[in-house]
Amino acid sequence: MSSLIGRAKPRGMIGLMGHVIADYPSPLAVRQMIQVMVAAGASVIEIQIPFSEPMADGPFFLAANHQALAQGVSYASSLRLMAEVSAAYPQVAFVFMSYLNVVYQRGYATFVAEAVAHGAVGAIVPDLPLEHAALFEAAGATAAFANIRIIAPNAPQPRLEELVQGAQGLLYAVARAGVTGASSDLGQVHGFVSRIRSLTALPVAVGFGVRSGADVKQLIGHADYAIVGTASLQAFAAGGLEAFQRFWQELSAAASGNSQ
Repeated sequence: MSSLIGRAKPRGMIGLMGHVIADYPSPLAVRQMIQVMVAAGASVIEIQIPFSEPMADGPFFLAANHQALAQGVSYASSLRLMAEVSAAYPQVAFVFMSYLNVVYQRGYATFVAEAVAHGAVGAIVPDLPLEHAALFEAAGATAAFANIRIIAPNAPQPRLEELVQGAQGLLYAVARAGVTGASSDLGQVHGFVSRIRSLTALPVAVGFGVRSGADVKQLIGHADYAIVGTASLQAFAAGGLEAFQRFWQELSAAASGNSQ
């Protein structure tokens, strides 16, 4: 899945992976946020299709999903956003983040075909069990579309080996058990990432609790990507586009090894 792996970062650096909710808080705002992320060097960006019961998301994202749905954000508008930004920023790998109900309602093959046609190179489906992933992954095999598997830190070794076997594109390592939004002790993640690396050559991205440039720096030399989601949207909610831009400039400096 070369389109998703991207370019290797020099020693002392790490890639950035951002997250937005489609057309939230508004169609204009999300496009501005993506532009800022790209300018800051984000090489992978998740576009979340709003869902009423986002089980892996903490209270902030839960409320944002509900508001997006109340504002009329739909699967169709999520596709339109994907098509627009993937065409505008071909240097970035755009992936969908969704829940199984959305994917299942479309049908695996239809969802993959529509996602690929609109520029997505993969999808993160947190509630898709590995035991039921084969059909979804088969649907994307000929289109170079990755099902990005999520690995929890409490996975025992046999389960970890199952999750890594046959994985595609990128592995999403969760920094702690639970939902998004809260802080994590990222120093404790290093051993977890090492366990994953011993089993695969795929790049490893770490998310859940990456909230600052200091957090990003802790992952340099361990993960390939730092995933920043809740803290990023919170920066926009607190101070608008200007605060969001400052936040991503901080992340960019940290990811490049230039922050103090």
